[in-house]
Amino acid sequence: MTADLLGVPRTMAEGTRATTRSRPGVLEIDVQLTALAVSHVRGIVLGHLVLWGLPSCEWEVGLATSELLTNAFNHARQADQPTVKVRLVLSRTPGGLFLSVSDPDSRQPTTPCLEDDAENGRGIPLLRNIGEDFGCSGSDRGKDVWITFATP
Repeated sequence: MTADLLGVPRTMAEGTRATTRSRPGVLEIDVQLTALAVSHVRGIVLGHLVLWGLPSCEWEVGLATSELLTNAFNHARQADQPTVKVRLVLSRTPGGLFLSVSDPDSRQPTTPCLEDDAENGRGIPLLRNIGEDFGCSGSDRGKDVWITFATP
């Protein structure tokens, strides 16, 4: 089974610095996240699902990856900075997957009361509904927001 993990166009990823480590069943990505980099990191995650024989998990894991990274970029990044340093970990567990995004902001995610026409704020409820479990843990570096998935 093959997956194209190097198909990230250089121009789209310009300004992004990342270190990726992969071993059987574990993917770790440390990245200076930009808005444009979210889709490229998601592509690397989806490529690993294919390599692990789990293409049926691509939709849910891809959506969660985008949501967690976008939340980190929007809420953990300093307003005057174009990037935020995050770590993404995707690991296989017995019967499932564990996805975590760590960022330097210690504030826990919140679920605001939303108007019907609100354009933002639905990410946390979405994550709670697409995974098996969802949570946030404080750390000495900020926080780890995580979600688990059952695998076929």
